[in-house]
Amino acid sequence: MSQKRKDLYLFERVKEGDRKSFELLFDKYYNNLCNFAYLFFKDTAHTEELVADVFVNIWEKRKSIQIKTDFKSYLYRSTRNAVINVIRKEKGNKLLKSEITSYELSPETLMIRQEVIAHFESMLVRLPKQAGLVFRLVRVDGLKYKQIAETLNISVKTVENHMGKALKMMRKMYAEQPAIFDE
Repeated sequence: MSQKRKDLYLFERVKEGDRKSFELLFDKYYNNLCNFAYLFFKDTAHTEELVADVFVNIWEKRKSIQIKTDFKSYLYRSTRNAVINVIRKEKGNKLLKSEITSYELSPETLMIRQEVIAHFESMLVRLPKQAGLVFRLVRVDGLKYKQIAETLNISVKTVENHMGKALKMMRKMYAEQPAIFDE
């Protein structure tokens, strides 16, 4: 059974009130959706709350939700819409960026990892906004071009163009400072 079909099957069970199926979908997508929302807010607590609200909304409206594409695309679109609503309410207020959470690693490994992440993030920030967003959705979240096009309301060709631009710029930036990634 394909991943799309499994998700749709689980969601059909959610519509019937199956909490276990809901938990499975939540566990599967929560972190990726937080990463997606983090691109807009740069605040971990704010993004976690927003994504949790998206799932609460799905649970509350489960019986009336009609999914036209696939569940993953539906989640990303719902999260994007929630982000837009928050941005509208806050009228552009910038949120402070929180620190990167770390796992149980040695201090040396953690330091190197943080340097690489910081350098990678600085490279992403230098990309044009849309190209950076598309790059993250493809490379970090594993979305397909078609899913991104549906989520962002742009054509697949536009997604391809943004990805091409992002890759070209990332290669150039890497060529300027390759040592940080070679450690």
